[in-house]
Amino acid sequence: MKEKNKSSYSCLLVVAVLFRAAETVPAYVNLFYFNITSNSTVTEQCECGEFGVNSLLGTASGLVGIPKSANLQACDSHTEFTVTEAPWIALIERGNCRFSEKIHLAAKKGAEAVVIYNAPESGSYPIRMAHS
Repeated sequence: MKEKNKSSYSCLLVVAVLFRAAETVPAYVNLFYFNITSNSTVTEQCECGEFGVNSLLGTASGLVGIPKSANLQACDSHTEFTVTEAPWIALIERGNCRFSEKIHLAAKKGAEAVVIYNAPESGSYPIRMAHS
């Protein structure tokens, strides 16, 4: 049973290619994954986020790890993720605690990068995180 769960999570691979513009700080994301329903590899690209103020800018790639909990917000210090083998990227829902808490937790667990997304019911506008 464990092996089956592991293989279903390892099908998703994200490569985030990130650039910095003069006035804004957009994040360009390339997503590659294998769709087991259609038995094909899917590629998607979007300019669908922003870097936090003072965030490190660069490129990150790896499997996607989501929180193993009833909610996907990763606000509990005991949160574990579905992927922990490097390199991996934490995918965390926005809400219930500060962005910095989510990032520190994921980094402590070994994530190479963190993507924080809006839940569908919270709207789709990005909020830039300010941190030192």
